[in-house]
Amino acid sequence: MNSPWLVSLPGDFFATYRFSRGPVLGSGMSGEVVLATSRRNPSKKRAAKILSLLTADGGVKNKRLFDREVDILHRLSHPHVTRLTISAICPEYLVICTDYCTGGTLTSKLDTMSPEMCVKYFIQMTCAVRYLNDRKGIVHSDIKPDNIFINAHNNPVLGDFGLSFLIPPGRTSISTKHIGGTMCFFAPEILCRTSVDPYKLDMYSLGVVLWCMMFQTEPTSDKVYECLDDTQMMIAAPEPQGWCLANSIHHDPDIRRTAASILANMYDCDIYKGLIDRL
Repeated sequence: MNSPWLVSLPGDFFATYRFSRGPVLGSGMSGEVVLATSRRNPSKKRAAKILSLLTADGGVKNKRLFDREVDILHRLSHPHVTRLTISAICPEYLVICTDYCTGGTLTSKLDTMSPEMCVKYFIQMTCAVRYLNDRKGIVHSDIKPDNIFINAHNNPVLGDFGLSFLIPPGRTSISTKHIGGTMCFFAPEILCRTSVDPYKLDMYSLGVVLWCMMFQTEPTSDKVYECLDDTQMMIAAPEPQGWCLANSIHHDPDIRRTAASILANMYDCDIYKGLIDRL
């Protein structure tokens, strides 16, 4: 069972690898994420997602979620995608360790977001989505400010792949039956169609993240795309944010652009070309 990224342990993960456990960084339906700090080298820190095996179903659901997330994470290597450092199966729980981002979540940065930083973060996250969708055939399925982390270099890193899934090779549409996510960041077609273009889902969610950065708040409606009907707001929106917003959250997925298409357009602007080149 052991591999470079997955180990089976007879005891406690934190004791085995000499990590101190805590504080809690976040929590969700499947478990909590804690800060793990090396006792040998306190500057070495990890974000450790813990999924209990002591649940009513004997840990069956959490084991399934764990297997899927680890299977996806070990495939990934991108500067704006979280890096799996190790995962472990312990007697009472499962652990997924990723790099710890010292800057917290994008949510905590929204009220201080400058127009320049807004564009920078959006381009970097669009590069991450292009990498996932086009190069790895993966849909994240839950892109939102809470799942975007800021590292020590003030760059965004997409994390929490608990709802992500692989797109079968050659498939241009998938069933909406088992697609998860967060309501206000859902692509609208998920709610009204039985099958959707998987490559347009993450881009819509990222477009809503752009809206959050532009207006320094989180949405309360699942129809953020209706802001495009506000002519005065769109005219007042600075560029290229206005163009990016209009092309990423269009309610019609046939009109909405993919990450690759948006980056191809942004590449024509010399001030962004170098940023995209490096990714």
